Amino acid sequence: MLQGDLKDPLMEWTFLILTTFFAATLQAATGFGFGLVGVTIFVILLQSTSAVQIVIIVTFAMSVFHWLKIRSHAPDHLVKKIMLGCMVGYPIGVLIFSNFDLYALKLSVALLILVVSAQNLFEILKTRRGGTPNFLPMRGRHFAGVGAVSGIMASALAMPGPPVIAYLAQCELDKNAIRATVITCSTFSYGVALILQASFIGIDTTTMTTSAILIPIALIGTLFGDYIARFINPTLFKNIVLVVLLFSGLNMVINL
Repeated sequence: MLQGDLKDPLMEWTFLILTTFFAATLQAATGFGFGLVGVTIFVILLQSTSAVQIVIIVTFAMSVFHWLKIRSHAPDHLVKKIMLGCMVGYPIGVLIFSNFDLYALKLSVALLILVVSAQNLFEILKTRRGGTPNFLPMRGRHFAGVGAVSGIMASALAMPGPPVIAYLAQCELDKNAIRATVITCSTFSYGVALILQASFIGIDTTTMTTSAILIPIALIGTLFGDYIARFINPTLFKNIVLVVLLFSGLNMVINL
């Protein structure tokens, strides 16, 4: 049923289920991460571009479920600005995916994430040494710009989360507001990405079946991640975000 190089179907499904649970837990606890972990490992297991579609479908279902639980924590004015930017970014991402060099896009995004990660690390170290953190400005045009980059990444790479979390992590927001905002925007983005995939590429039966099997696992992981998020203090939250951002940036560079 799966197209991976592993000979034992049971082993393939075991890795798929464990990856789905871990990635869903990470996404629920921080607001992002399923696409980063899921795409990387699913591609290795399935050896097929269907891995991206599976991630989109599972993440969308999981994000809708999670969004219904935490939507009240998302600042409305902030979400609207980011989503407006996303609407500008979606067609640009499709255009890039269809006509331009994805290598250059991935390299640019990877370098951007690594630079922002370095800035996050600098601020964390500065705070630990007793310094005053420098928060990024919370202006509409900045959020719209972040949304545009997120929209481009959503339609070109199926990864809308990193630019949003990278920016918000350096704003004067609490972790619940950050998680809720990223989940809200990602839910919208993955919904659009799913429509684009279904309309212009098509989704086969095997992909739909595999996704349907993994969705309940993702929902369980979401509940577990939402539970452990209660015990993650702001400092630990920023550290986890930093590690995931560094992983995503380095992963993009390695897989160019």
